[in-house]
Amino acid sequence: MGKVAERFVEDISNLSDSEKYVFYYADNHIEQVKNITLTNLAEILNTSNTTIIRMCHKLGLQGFSEFKFILASFSNQKKTRENGSLKEDYLAQLTQTIHAIDLRKMDYIATKILNASTVIVVSVGLTKMIGEYIGKRLIQVQKPTMYAYESHIIDLLPSFIKPNDVILFVSMSGDTKTLVQAAQKLEYSGCFMFAITNHGDSALSQLMDTNLSSDIPTVSYAGYDITSRSGLMIQADILLEVYLKKMLERDK
Repeated sequence: MGKVAERFVEDISNLSDSEKYVFYYADNHIEQVKNITLTNLAEILNTSNTTIIRMCHKLGLQGFSEFKFILASFSNQKKTRENGSLKEDYLAQLTQTIHAIDLRKMDYIATKILNASTVIVVSVGLTKMIGEYIGKRLIQVQKPTMYAYESHIIDLLPSFIKPNDVILFVSMSGDTKTLVQAAQKLEYSGCFMFAITNHGDSALSQLMDTNLSSDIPTVSYAGYDITSRSGLMIQADILLEVYLKKMLERDK
C-alpha cells in the first residue's frame, strides 16, 4: 500500500472503478501528478475532468488542487533507497528510534494503563496488525483490553468509553481520517488518550494527551512505499515491557 493509499485507506472503498484507476495512478506517480494540471491528467488516463474531481470529493477534499498539495507533502518526505544501503538505512532508523525514546514518558503511560479499567487499542489499515499485537500482549497479562479496527466499531466508541479508560491509537501517518475523527469525538470524554505514530506533529498526535513517535523518513523503492513500520513496533515493545515491570512491582 502506497503512502497516499494509507492516508485515504477508509475512503478508497467509496470510489468507483474509474476513480480508483485515477487514485492508484496518482499514488504510483506522485512526482508526475503533483506537477500537472487536471486536464493533463485526464488526457493521460483517458478519463474526464469530472471523474477526477468526483474522486477528490469522495476523499473528503475540496478539489484537485488540494489533492496535489497532499501529493506534494508526501513527495517532500520521501527519499529513494540506494543500492547497497539497505542494512545501513535500517540500522540508522532503529538507532534513531531507540535514542529518541523517553522512558519517563513510557513510565507515565504505563502507569495510566495500569490504573485503567479497560485499554482500547484503535488501528486500521497496515497498522491493524500492530494494534492487534499490542492488544493480545495486554490480554496475556490479564489487562482488560479490546481492539477496534472496523469503522462501525470505532464510530461506537464514544457511546461506551468510561473516563477511567485508556485509548491507544496506532497509526503510521497519524493523519488517517477515521482515527482523527474518532479522536476528535473522544477529546472531551475524560479518558486518557495516547498514540503511537511515525509523525509527532500529525493531526492525530495533536489530539492526544501524549504521543510516542519514531519519525522514520518515508522511503520509496521503484515507486513503492517501503517505509519500515519497525519504529512503531519498537515503541510498542518497550512500552509493554515497562508496563509489565510496573505491574509485577505492584503485585509483589
